[in-house]
Amino acid sequence: MRISAFPFDKDGRESLRSDEAGTDWPVVYMISNDSEAYIGETCSMHNRMQQHLQNGSRRSLKELSVISDERFNKSAVLDIEQMLIRHCGADGRFRLQNISAGQSASHQYYQREMYARMLPEIWERMKEHGLVKSDLDSVRNSNLFKYSPYTSLTSEQMTICGEVLSDILEKLSDGKNGRAVIHGSAGTGKTVLAINMMFTLANLGSSDFDVDVGMDMESGDSTVMRRLSHYVKEHGHLKIGLVVPMTSLRKTLEIVFRDSGNGLTKQMVLGPSEVVDGDYDVLLVDESHRLSRRRNISYMGSYDNVCHRLGMDPAECTQLDWIVASSRYTVLFYDEDQTVKGSDITSEQFETIIGDDRMEFRLTSQLRCASGDEYPLYLDRVFRCVQAHREGFDGYDLRLFDDVGMMVDSIKDLDGEYGLCRTVAGYAWKWISKGLTREEVLDQHLEDIIIGEHRYIWNMQNVEWILREGSVDEIGCIHTTQGYDLNYVGVILGSEIDYDESRGEIIIYPDRFHDKYVKQGADYETLKRYIINSYRVMMTRGIKGCYIYVCNPALRKYLQRFL
Repeated sequence: MRISAFPFDKDGRESLRSDEAGTDWPVVYMISNDSEAYIGETCSMHNRMQQHLQNGSRRSLKELSVISDERFNKSAVLDIEQMLIRHCGADGRFRLQNISAGQSASHQYYQREMYARMLPEIWERMKEHGLVKSDLDSVRNSNLFKYSPYTSLTSEQMTICGEVLSDILEKLSDGKNGRAVIHGSAGTGKTVLAINMMFTLANLGSSDFDVDVGMDMESGDSTVMRRLSHYVKEHGHLKIGLVVPMTSLRKTLEIVFRDSGNGLTKQMVLGPSEVVDGDYDVLLVDESHRLSRRRNISYMGSYDNVCHRLGMDPAECTQLDWIVASSRYTVLFYDEDQTVKGSDITSEQFETIIGDDRMEFRLTSQLRCASGDEYPLYLDRVFRCVQAHREGFDGYDLRLFDDVGMMVDSIKDLDGEYGLCRTVAGYAWKWISKGLTREEVLDQHLEDIIIGEHRYIWNMQNVEWILREGSVDEIGCIHTTQGYDLNYVGVILGSEIDYDESRGEIIIYPDRFHDKYVKQGADYETLKRYIINSYRVMMTRGIKGCYIYVCNPALRKYLQRFL
């Protein structure tokens, strides 16, 4: 594998004639200046460079770097192009000019895994040439990578994206309102799809369809894109927004949008109350199951003010009503099984507000956990007490610990090796350290979570806790982890959840549960559902594995059958 550098001008193009990879061989390339870059692939670098030289968007670029290897083929360079766009976009050495994740390489092909394993070598060579600045592991642990607008979609995601974009075009062109609901359990890529759709919509007006010679641009998706782009040129840029109900995830995505650029701005990421100030063409709502109703919330006054501004009755309406009233087309990413508190909108309210006139889709492929699709379903069966036998998951590290100290220490060791490994727990302990510094807690022995001789502190911060220094030494909760990816997660099941062997079912002890906003007004079965949902969500945060400690002996004995 080699990287060859050429001036990005006519002389450089002429030099390509004599280069073995310049005229008739699949390559990946980067065109750059001091601050910007464009990444692409081609089977004819000499001809492709002529196209770029004629493209006004590339006029500021100065140098061409060609990555070639005798093992490359067309499918391989499509894959490598996509990997480099996503990784370089998160690396931050350059602001990318690319307005897509690259051409499609979603199909399987011979020795695909071998080509994926070439990325570390390519990355190191690029680092030697000054084309990237960070280590590959650091890039992969960054939020800009995990939530990158350059993430390649699966075929399932691409199909849904194409159909929703087509419906948006049809409804906007006809002057009608529209709605789409995209269901998906934890780890099925809802947030990634939402960001990709935002990126696509944000770049409709600026898209020049800068494609390689011979690429078929008459596919169904391309036709929709061209028609949408034409609509934008006639009617002006679409006013779009991504609504994120959870404060911590919203702050994270604001930073991602700011740093991604290329049409994305942090102002596009909105809280539910912010939509009332604008008349939006399209609003996408991530984690829409976490939209609130007027129940068990600490901001009753501001909630009521928003309702009154929209002419709505606060006692009857929800944040979903605000969003539907403020947008012509609404795309909702939804998972009923991730409702975790009494203020979350109910499924009945959701169905009533959205109505029957909508498009509906379901994401099914598990993209987070290395275990694949079966692990989340397995957890569901275990918690419903209908699983008959233990199952294993190749490539996924799933363990039940008898000693909480050993589990927490294991997570800390893994954090040192991989980064982004955290321990979380259910709300079986009061948050007595709230408002104190770590030093004050330790000096006064005010640790929150005490299990035997082990003493731990709840998360000292709510917003972006996962990324904060020292968080590996604290215990997070559902509200600091929902929506995030971890490499490994350690989960402590507290004393509020247990197993009744005589009845053969999971039980809870409401008096041992200490989240008052979740608990207030909830009957036993509702609270049980919230608690189990929280644990299932936390136990599917880990990409590589999940470690579990259970406080109550009966529940630990039950889970030993399956873990």
